[in-house]
Amino acid sequence: MKRRALLVAALALAGGPALAQIDPLTLKPIVKAVREGDDEKVRSALLKGESPNQNDTTGQPLLMVAVVAGHIAVVQTLLKGGAFVDGTDREGYTSLIRAAERGDAEMVEILLARNARVDTQTRQGATALSIAARLGFAEVVRALLAKKADPNKADFTGRTPLAYARQNRRQSIEIMLRQAGGRE
Repeated sequence: MKRRALLVAALALAGGPALAQIDPLTLKPIVKAVREGDDEKVRSALLKGESPNQNDTTGQPLLMVAVVAGHIAVVQTLLKGGAFVDGTDREGYTSLIRAAERGDAEMVEILLARNARVDTQTRQGATALSIAARLGFAEVVRALLAKKADPNKADFTGRTPLAYARQNRRQSIEIMLRQAGGRE
């Protein structure tokens, strides 16, 4: 019985720091404000010297956290505060790729206006264009092509945005990609 109690105590102590790392009560105020979409608190934290280029507990840059949550005002505040527009998470996704994945054309436009790199690839070789083409987000595809995204950049399986559009029967996107010089 005593041995079991010691084992339970040891496991609890070993897990303590790891649990504290993801406990929402221990988040830095700027991380919490970004997650909640509280633009005023984000602005205040930046004015107090907090870096806009921090990562949250999952390894995502704060800009990406705001993009994924759809917090446009927070995204704009972070960008004005110096957030690196092309920061990546552990899988190599950028905020632009995450916005394309969500089909958020307005967010894509905001990031493109800040010169986000359109042809950055994830660890699997996916680009914002290939993801938007696969998922059928025509407005996002249009915005990316307007900024000269490469319609022939293949992922690591060898598939191009056009191949994804055809595979998923996205005819309007297929037409756009062909007009931009896309090949399979």
